[in-house]
This record gives sequence, structure tokens and C-alpha cells, in this order.
Amino acid sequence: MNSQIREFFRTGGAEMPHFYEVRFLQEEPDTNWDGVGKLGLPRGWFELSRIAQTDRVEFLFDFWMGVLPYHPIATEAIRDFFSELDDVAVVMSRQSKEEPWRSELVYSLRDNSSFFRGLPPAKEAHLPAVWRELGQELPRDFQAFLHLHNGFGKLTELGLLPIEELPRERRRIIEQIVRQDKPLRSGDTLVDPHYLYPFYEDYGGGAQCFSAEWYPGSEMGNVYFSGIDYTVSDTSMQSGWSEQMAYATFLEWLGGFLGGMSRMPECT
Repeated sequence: MNSQIREFFRTGGAEMPHFYEVRFLQEEPDTNWDGVGKLGLPRGWFELSRIAQTDRVEFLFDFWMGVLPYHPIATEAIRDFFSELDDVAVVMSRQSKEEPWRSELVYSLRDNSSFFRGLPPAKEAHLPAVWRELGQELPRDFQAFLHLHNGFGKLTELGLLPIEELPRERRRIIEQIVRQDKPLRSGDTLVDPHYLYPFYEDYGGGAQCFSAEWYPGSEMGNVYFSGIDYTVSDTSMQSGWSEQMAYATFLEWLGGFLGGMSRMPECT
């Protein structure tokens, strides 16, 4: 397993610990379901922790392929991502004795360069309330990903937001833009911030957002909002979409994120 994962989930030692308590379930062969099921761990994740390391990677790859719709670019990127993994760990952690346990799948890159973390899937019953609050149902490939993880990110940050946080993040960005009293632009075109639906936030105050003003296919595309110069991706020329961090589908963005985007801010 990637050494950065051990460092991140540090519980003691000379340095300040990150967590009060951490459990790597695949390293607890004697743990049974009755002991962890009541702590909020998905049953399927417990079963995953009972199988061999290489089988976990293969099983998760097959599961992703079964849940996500086929996309010629994204599917190949996901295949490449899984080929670079040496493990998928089932981790439970809490930062204090009083806090509830949090369950994660941790995707370990064998070259020790990075790791990715995903929270449990969204509850299907919660989705309609979120769409009502947003006033907009988000793209189907994004909804499919929610069956894998409701919250996902690289290294220390879960930048791909849980759906419960999307309405709050959208309000924050709209208020931020309005306070600037500065027109939001995409190239030479004015953009109404109310048409942006952020789903990923980064360190620089920016966010990747679905745009209800841009339908490059049958559903909303997504663009990058810069919290520095208050612009969004210029989608006027298709040849420049990738450079502008504009993607026709959520899965195209996900494939780029998993593979390492040249302009995607790194989390450290």
C-alpha cells in the first residue's frame, strides 16, 4: 500500500496525529460484520475487505464499469487508472472519540505518487430533495457516479462534493460573484452565475461547475469557474475545451481528474 496513505491516516508518534483512531479493515481478519455494521460501514465494503488485495482492485474495476455508462475517452482513462493501483483499502476513521466513524475506500497508486479517497454511495432517497433545492436535476453520468461515491478526491481533499453540500456551495459562489459587482465572463460572453451548478471545489477558490447555459451534447457540459479573475471556461471553440477545462460530460472531467489534469490544482 502507498506509504502516503499511512502518513495521512496517522494516529500517533512524534508529529501531530491527523486522526484519533483509524482502522484498515483488510488488516483485521477477525473482525465480523456485527462489529462494524452498526458504525455505518456499507455491507458491500465489509465484504470487499474480506477478499485478497488483487481481487479488491479487480472487483472495484468491474463494479465501476458496471455502474458508469460507457464513454470512449473516460472508460479508457478509468481502465488506465485501475491498472496503476496496487490496492483499494477499506478504511474507517474518526478525528476524536466523540465523532462518529467515517468509512472510505482509498485507492492506492503503486508508484507512491498519490492516492484517491471515496465516501460511501449516495442514498437514492435523498436525491429528489437535492434536485428540488437546486431547481435542476444534474447529468445522468454524474448521478451514476453517486452510486459509487458521494464525495471523492485526491490526497487530503474530497474536492468532488457530497450532493448534500451542492446547494450550499452554489449559494456561496453566487454570493461571491454578486459581492464582486463584476460581470462574470466566458471569453467575450456574459455569464449568469445562477446557471452554474458547482460539483468540485479547489484550493484556489475556484470550482468545476455544470452549466445550464451550455449543452454540447444531450446534457449539461461543465466548465471551470475561477475565483481569482471571475471568469468561466471559454467554450466558443471546441479545440480549446480541454485547455479551458471545459468538458462535454462529467465522465470526461472524471477521466481527466483520475489521470492528472495539467491545470487541475494539486491537493497536498
